[in-house]
Amino acid sequence: MKRKRSRERKNPVNASRIGGDANRTSDASLKDNKKTAHVETMLPFQDPQCRKEELTVALGVVKKVMSMEVAEPFNVPVNPIMLGITDYFDVIDTPMDFGTIRRNLENGAKYMNADDVFSDVQYIWENCYKYNKPGNPILKLVDQVKEKFTMFWNAAGLYGKRKQTKCRVSSSTRKRARGPTYYTRLLGLRPGERIVPKWNENGEVIQQERGKKLTSYLGMLVRCQHNALLQAKDWSKVPDEAKEKLWGLVLEKFDIGDEHKDYVMNSMGNKYRAYKCNLKAKYYDPYGTDEERLSNCPPDVSQDDWRWLVHYWGTPKAQAISKKAKANRSKHVLGHTSGSKSHAEIQYEQALMRKDGKAPSKQEMFVLTHTRKDGTPVNNASRDIMTQFEELSAQQAGKSPPEADKLFTEVMNRNGHVRGFGLGQTRFKASVRTLVKEFAFVKEQLASMNQQREKQRKELEEMALQKHRMQEEMQEWMEEQLMKMKYEMMQEFQQYIHQFQGSVEIQENPAEAKRMNKQKKFEQRNKAASPFCSVFAFGCSFGRHC
Repeated sequence: MKRKRSRERKNPVNASRIGGDANRTSDASLKDNKKTAHVETMLPFQDPQCRKEELTVALGVVKKVMSMEVAEPFNVPVNPIMLGITDYFDVIDTPMDFGTIRRNLENGAKYMNADDVFSDVQYIWENCYKYNKPGNPILKLVDQVKEKFTMFWNAAGLYGKRKQTKCRVSSSTRKRARGPTYYTRLLGLRPGERIVPKWNENGEVIQQERGKKLTSYLGMLVRCQHNALLQAKDWSKVPDEAKEKLWGLVLEKFDIGDEHKDYVMNSMGNKYRAYKCNLKAKYYDPYGTDEERLSNCPPDVSQDDWRWLVHYWGTPKAQAISKKAKANRSKHVLGHTSGSKSHAEIQYEQALMRKDGKAPSKQEMFVLTHTRKDGTPVNNASRDIMTQFEELSAQQAGKSPPEADKLFTEVMNRNGHVRGFGLGQTRFKASVRTLVKEFAFVKEQLASMNQQREKQRKELEEMALQKHRMQEEMQEWMEEQLMKMKYEMMQEFQQYIHQFQGSVEIQENPAEAKRMNKQKKFEQRNKAASPFCSVFAFGCSFGRHC
């Protein structure tokens, strides 16, 4: 009791955290997250006096943790506005992050010893468990960061002679490996921000950005026990509600249409099967009894799920399925060199590099994905198949070229699955896709014919309208000409009448008739002499100029 009081007097600011919060393991959060494996932590007794050496070592541990990719979400304070979680400060009383702890250590104004640092670090875990619901991928990250921090903290010797923090996985005995992928870049997307994948004509995703791959994110979702239920014999037995939940989580990060839902679900089914196969190979097959298997539960699997899996894998039906699958798998002797890239991505990249822009055929894809960098086949089985390709190609020399991929089908002689084009490609789907393309082509041709027919109909209508206009114009012209002719005829008729009346008057008056005859002769004489007069006038003018 005296020691407790002395600690309170010497460090009144942090006394509440040292006595209570630091030793608290967030019982409420552990109850809400029973199925999530956490690292057991315990704060040992330390001298309350300020220890600069401990703080220096603690600063090194914090910096080391902050350099990890999985710790990126915990290196900065939570921004509720940017993340769209406006109720964060209503739920969390003491926000904390590694960046704040690092600044406090560098300033040297808050912490007295390693206990104070450890207490603030605990707020990071507790806040994450308290705010986020089970199944959120951020809980996977916080478990991994918590485990690494505890390992670094113990390795730094900050607990002295006291009992060190228990870590469920020993870093000294376990082989160092890459570990699962959690894709913090995807978790750091802003609310409403989504990635738009690119798809090829076969409905396969291509050109994926590093750190934001759709296929890897699907695997991460499937490995989370709160999303995909492990108590199912296979993917087809997983409830539809769980699958719709997974589809909703995918749509939160990626902008994908419903036409690609089948591809996403098939990909998750393959990753679900691979995940369970990996669990069986690592935690079930190496042990001979169920007691040993149950005592070696995988870190990311709850005890209930693991107990169900151990029981199911021990049934005669499951063992017969496993035996048959192993026999079928042993027949697959063709390795490949494509690595983590899918066949669709390789096909897309090869099409970009070609001048004609055409995708490689099945035969070319097989050679690309089964040849090493030095140009040699990956194994003897691949070499034999490539030799058969060359022999058949030599036999076809000088003849009409065979249809596309016909040589590949003849060599591989596979029924059902179309070899060489990756996930989800079957003969039925390929034939259906061909029929769809042909139907689209016929539909396009019909649409073109309808357009031509519509164009011709409009031209005929325009010609008929033009004809009607011409007829109207012709009728107007004819009416105008008739009116003009009528007017001229009337004029001529009136003139004729006028002349007739004049001749009658002349006959009645002889003197007037004689005068009119003289005037007429005079006019005729002037007309006959006018050419000679003009020539005479021209000659006179020419003589004057000369």
